Amino acid sequence: MDQDQEYNKMIEQLKALPKIEDRQSKTLLYEKINETIHGVKVADKHNFFKWFIPSIATIAFAALILIMIQTGVFKQDQIANQATELQNNMRDIDSQEIREKSTLEINESQESSDENMEHSTNDAKAIDEEQDQETNQAKQLVYYNDQYDLPIYNIAVMDQEAMYAIPISLIDTSATDDGHPNDAYNRISSFIDEESFGVSLFPFEEVEFEFSDDYQTINMNVADDYQFPQGSTLANIFQDMINFMFADYPAEGLNLQTESTDYIELGSFGKLSVLEIEPINHLAYKIYQFEDKERLLVPIKQNLDGEQFFTIDEALREMQYDQSEFSIYGVIPSGVEFSVDPSDQDVLRINFEANSLFGDNRMTKEMIEAILMTAKSFDFDRVNIGLEDDLLQVGSFDLELPIPVPDAVNPVLLH
Repeated sequence: MDQDQEYNKMIEQLKALPKIEDRQSKTLLYEKINETIHGVKVADKHNFFKWFIPSIATIAFAALILIMIQTGVFKQDQIANQATELQNNMRDIDSQEIREKSTLEINESQESSDENMEHSTNDAKAIDEEQDQETNQAKQLVYYNDQYDLPIYNIAVMDQEAMYAIPISLIDTSATDDGHPNDAYNRISSFIDEESFGVSLFPFEEVEFEFSDDYQTINMNVADDYQFPQGSTLANIFQDMINFMFADYPAEGLNLQTESTDYIELGSFGKLSVLEIEPINHLAYKIYQFEDKERLLVPIKQNLDGEQFFTIDEALREMQYDQSEFSIYGVIPSGVEFSVDPSDQDVLRINFEANSLFGDNRMTKEMIEAILMTAKSFDFDRVNIGLEDDLLQVGSFDLELPIPVPDAVNPVLLH
């Protein structure tokens, strides 16, 4: 606080002091005091007291003012010193808080950075694992029964246009013996969800299949009023479905009978007592996928010109073409070149030229699966597939050795 402010404050303090008034004369007051002390009047000292008493009062008053001013200034200095000290302390506290906050923010930033880096690393690992799972743990389109030798029930469904029969293999994981085909084949609709698979089911719920103990005889029983589904192509696709379903059994034909007759009228086939089970051979496998539903391998009996396949080379060439109007797609890239060596009756050898699409991915895995099933339909036991020199493993397939043909296609596990 500067001097002007101190002076003004002093004036205000003086003005605030109480006023004292005494209306008697100073001479009379002096005489009264002198009489009280000495008992006599002192007239010759009157002039002395006339100025002495007021002087004493003035000196006392000035001393009081001086003390007040010193006290006020001292307190003001204390306040100023305390304010300065408080301000310095606040600066120290603020500086310390800033340093602590900065340290905390740096630590939190470091922790956040470490956490983000850890999350990024985990996300990258998750993506890699997801990609590995897509290749190695994606839905397998073929099945090998090497280890457990579980019962396999081959059933069949149709594409949405009812033009192609699609085999599906039910793997009975709970069976302890040869299984129970009488139960499995009479509950086909309970195993396959048409919506999720994007397929159509033949109305087998109106049909009962019955197996003999030695599987040499398979009967198909229907009611007397049974009506075979209408449609000129359904008889042919029904034949294909029966072939896929029962070709692995020793029975040579399917016995057809109603409750009172030993025949069934099968659409364009007319009245039949036995439907022959034809062998499954010379097929080209492609991918069937309706919209975004399950991906399945579908066997094709003819090329786009309606001609059957006499050689496996013809079938493999057909596997490069799409039939998108039926939701069927080729599995071998259309522009890739390959050579086929079928000279060994057991081992088929196929060598592909280098292509950027080949790799440890789903496309290559599905191509290999389709080739294996195609080779199986041409009676080959193993397939040697040569891709790029450094591509030796695709999913679970070891390309350094001939790959055995699968035991089943489009597997569905029953628990």
